[in-house]
Amino acid sequence: MSGLTPELMDRLRGDGVETLAHQAIVLCTIGEQGWPHPAMLSYYEVAAADARTLRLAVYKDSRTCANLRDRGKATLILTDERLACYIRASVRDVAPAMESAPYNAQVELDVQQVTFDEPPPDLEPGAFVLGGITYAARTGDALARARRVLAELRRM
Repeated sequence: MSGLTPELMDRLRGDGVETLAHQAIVLCTIGEQGWPHPAMLSYYEVAAADARTLRLAVYKDSRTCANLRDRGKATLILTDERLACYIRASVRDVAPAMESAPYNAQVELDVQQVTFDEPPPDLEPGAFVLGGITYAARTGDALARARRVLAELRRM
């Protein structure tokens, strides 16, 4: 599949971000030595503009941002109850700083492939993912800043 499904669009559009505020998205880039370089993003740092376009907020001075600029490829891994999804994308653009968070770069990705990972029901009946990677959600000023970042990613 070459674009986001309607269900993934709903998840990544940012409308119901509060229900996903405690979940992490794993972003894998390709490091200098060719190894996968994982990083975690929140749903406040990812926004789907359409079925082929994702916008990310990443620390502008991070190895992740350098990998995105230098090698131009990424895979996002989304996990939740009954969901394991890999979104492969190429980098379209990297804006050096965001207005709402100058320490972040804004990265635009072109979705190339979407794959859902499910065990074969005949070999592993009843097996499914129980949940994703979770963390203590932001509060206070950090939450307000995260909301501004997401709002900026959703603009355009």
